[in-house]
Amino acid sequence: MVQSDTQKHPLDTPKKLNCYSCPKMATDDTSTRVPLLPLPNVVHFPGTRLRLHIFEPRYRELIQDLLALEPAQRRIGMVLTRPLSSRLSEPDIYPAGTAGRLIEVDPLPDGCSNIVLRGEFRFRVQREIGGSSYRQAWVAAINEPWLDERTPGIVALRRDLTELVVGLANEIGDRFPVDPTELSSQIRVETPGDPRSFERLVNGIAAELDLPVLRKLALLNDALPQRAIHLAQILRSRREALDFLRPYRHLADTPGSN
Repeated sequence: MVQSDTQKHPLDTPKKLNCYSCPKMATDDTSTRVPLLPLPNVVHFPGTRLRLHIFEPRYRELIQDLLALEPAQRRIGMVLTRPLSSRLSEPDIYPAGTAGRLIEVDPLPDGCSNIVLRGEFRFRVQREIGGSSYRQAWVAAINEPWLDERTPGIVALRRDLTELVVGLANEIGDRFPVDPTELSSQIRVETPGDPRSFERLVNGIAAELDLPVLRKLALLNDALPQRAIHLAQILRSRREALDFLRPYRHLADTPGSN
């Protein structure tokens, strides 16, 4: 499984399959059962899209099982594998993850597929479940705290994040991984009082920013307000580094300056 940009086809209706291990989204009072997709280099955030190329047989089976379910039930739990365990047949995983809904699929002639997940909610793995070729677990959803986006603190933090992203993108250009245009839907409050527009902005930046994977996992573990503050600190540090280096940039373009 690797991230992959791909032509996409929306998923509308479930396929009728003989499915004996379908990962139905069973729930109890505190938990939800989801299939897991462990990867060593991907942290998914709610409200963001994740493109993946599915080629391993057991995860090809997972996609077929999901297609037998109603669209609202087609979830995959993205989790991060622990370092030094990737050589194991079942690598150890960190307990934090994000459940993403399967919203697009592009079947390929060789039986593989390119898919798109849309992150829905953070979770913590409670225990894994056997009985299928792919990993499954009972997970506890983690709800974000309610925020009034009209409060001065949130308004100021939104403005800081937006200005930092736009300023860095304008100065660094294509080398800056966050595209302000693609983030425009998160930056704009398209529906007055939309309670998740700030969350989409924060998570959109966290998903695209070039950070070590464990730093991204730490951001995922943060509650939304702390995640936003930490992102602003990261972006501000990059802004300060650029400001410090600006007087010396001409040296890089001068032959023999080294």
